Order: sequence, then structure tokens, then C-alpha cells
Amino acid sequence: MILFDENNLSPVRRRTLERLTHAALRLYQEKKFPSPEEVTREAEYAKVTLKSYFSTYGEFVEYMVKHLISNFDSPPVGNSAEDNLETLLTWGFEQLDLHEALMRDAMRIAQQRWQDYMVSDSEMQSKGLVQTNYRKNVLSDALSPLNNQLPKEVIQRLVMLLSVLYGTEALTVLKDGFGLTKEEIIELTVWGAKLMLRQALQENNP
Repeated sequence: MILFDENNLSPVRRRTLERLTHAALRLYQEKKFPSPEEVTREAEYAKVTLKSYFSTYGEFVEYMVKHLISNFDSPPVGNSAEDNLETLLTWGFEQLDLHEALMRDAMRIAQQRWQDYMVSDSEMQSKGLVQTNYRKNVLSDALSPLNNQLPKEVIQRLVMLLSVLYGTEALTVLKDGFGLTKEEIIELTVWGAKLMLRQALQENNP
């Protein structure tokens, strides 16, 4: 649980939160996986400081990811869906490479949350899992030139499949499992995205 209202933070509390966030981001960008104690030490605060903002460290990581994504300046959308996908994937994997440690830690925490969710009681299950629409939104924008060429349900299926190619999960599988570099990952995912797109167009515009 987040223990504050971001819209009503005092100046002192806001500065403290910003220092904690920036300290954690610095550590993650050094390819480290910091503990709560390491974050507060880097920010030069007492160990308990983080606990006055977040009930768990996972909530703090989730907050950082949302904060980071909200500050992303996604590439502009043009008139070609293929070009949009290539630009988005190239830009996206550059960002993932820059923030790889944080994104991997966020994925680990999400998996742990899923495990806790599956074994929790019905009251906890009714609260559901925290989800984000970021990937869905940027991919839908990239495919927007096809709105008059493909049925809505086909575009939705493309967005879902492309979501598998675009994200930390794909980076992890291709980098760890196949030893691909960032450039090779971009080349492969762009190739796969264009194949999906062309197949959908061929099936719906024979």
C-alpha cells in the first residue's frame, strides 16, 4: 500500500520522496538490485524513511516504474504502421536497456505478487492484480494507421501479440536464453512485428 497522497505531499515529504527515487534509480542504473537499506543509505536517510511512504519495497519499485514511464517521451506516430512499430521497438528496447535492472526487478516482484495472489484467500483475490495499460496504449497508437484497413478485433489481437515482443519479458528471454545483444533483439523483434502485421493485412485484404 502507498502511504501517501502524491497530490497533497508537503514540500519536505515531496523532496524526501524524490531523493529516495533518484537514489534508487542511480543504483539500478549501475546494474545493482538494491535493498531498502541500500536505497535509504544512498539517499542519506534513516532506514525507516522508506517505510513511511510504502508498506512494501515492491510498492516502491512499482512506483518508480510508473514514475519512469510517465516521464517517457514516446516517439511520434506517423502514417505507416510498419514504420511506427520499428521506431517504437527500437526506442523501447533502448529504454529497457538503460533501465534493465529496474525493469527486471519489477518483473520479479510482479511474479512474486502473482504467486501470492494464487495462494491467497478469496478476500485478497477479489482485489485483483495491479496492471498497466502502457504497452497496450503505445502499440494501439502505432497501429492506428490501420484503423480503416483492419477490423477492430484483428487490431486488438495484433496489440496482444505485439505486447509479447515488446517488453522486459522479451528482453530477458532473448538476452539470457539466446545471448542476443540489444541491437540483435531490436532487429529480431522488428522483423517479427512486421511479419505479424503483413500476415494480418494479407488475411484481411486478399
